[in-house]
Amino acid sequence: MIPPARIALIAFALALVGMALAQDGRVSLIEPGPVSFTVTPEALAAAGDCTNCSAIEPDPGTAVALQVIRQNPNRLYTIDVLHDGWGPNATLPLEARYTVTSANGATVFLTTPWLPLHTAPTLVFTQAAVQSENRVRVDVAYRLTLRGDEPAGTFVTRVVHRVRESGAAAAHEVRVSLPSYLTVRVVGHTGGAAATIVAFDYADAPGAYLRAVTSGTPLTPTGGELVRVEVATNHPSGYAVTVSVAPLLTSADGPSLRERLWLDDAPAHGRRFMSSGPTDGFVTLATGADYGLRVEGDEAAGDYLFAVTYEAVRNP
Repeated sequence: MIPPARIALIAFALALVGMALAQDGRVSLIEPGPVSFTVTPEALAAAGDCTNCSAIEPDPGTAVALQVIRQNPNRLYTIDVLHDGWGPNATLPLEARYTVTSANGATVFLTTPWLPLHTAPTLVFTQAAVQSENRVRVDVAYRLTLRGDEPAGTFVTRVVHRVRESGAAAAHEVRVSLPSYLTVRVVGHTGGAAATIVAFDYADAPGAYLRAVTSGTPLTPTGGELVRVEVATNHPSGYAVTVSVAPLLTSADGPSLRERLWLDDAPAHGRRFMSSGPTDGFVTLATGADYGLRVEGDEAAGDYLFAVTYEAVRNP
């Protein structure tokens, strides 16, 4: 009869063997990062202008590489990835692409497409893709595909690569710094202020002019540079845009028409557009069809040309 103490020792040894056999794989960091992104205001504004047109790369010198070891020749492992989230007020579109090679990097077994990373696990690859290899290197490339409406601030998350079957894991930090930006533009021009020309030439259309005088209907522009004026910001308090009008061609014998240039249903000069928070990408403030010149019959003959400037500031 086997003594009870010996039975317990045998059971413990068998349990250790079983645990060892159950191990599917191990993952560790060879190059641990961390990964950081420092985004410029221009890049963030461009992302809002054309979502998914370009990707933002990490700052130089922030490489991440993993080593994956197969521990049991009778069991296949699965590598997946997830992150801890960016906080309550941000959802940043982080993506990763994986290149799996032999341990010395000489043989490439697979390169994944760009994979969106989430707080739920995303499959990266399985042992079946490198079945004859007991040890592989995995180089990780990251990028951000911003929408342009992300809030300003510094955001940090922890990216976790793990063996799905055993829970063995390796983690590193990803840090993203997003600036506060405010952009106002005419068509495709980006800058701190936007100016355009609005022209009215009715010298050869006296009938249209007289009808505008008698009906009170504003004259529509006959020329100019304006297609549309747009504004975008991620500032938490939003923006204020002020419109100013400067007549460029006005007869000395007639009245100043600055106050008679209207934008929609109000005088253009001094008009203010405001928001109380970030925009969802670029929003349109005005188009050429929104302008009109209210005439009263005392205007001197000739062309009337106006420079209209839009100046934007962040709300306090």
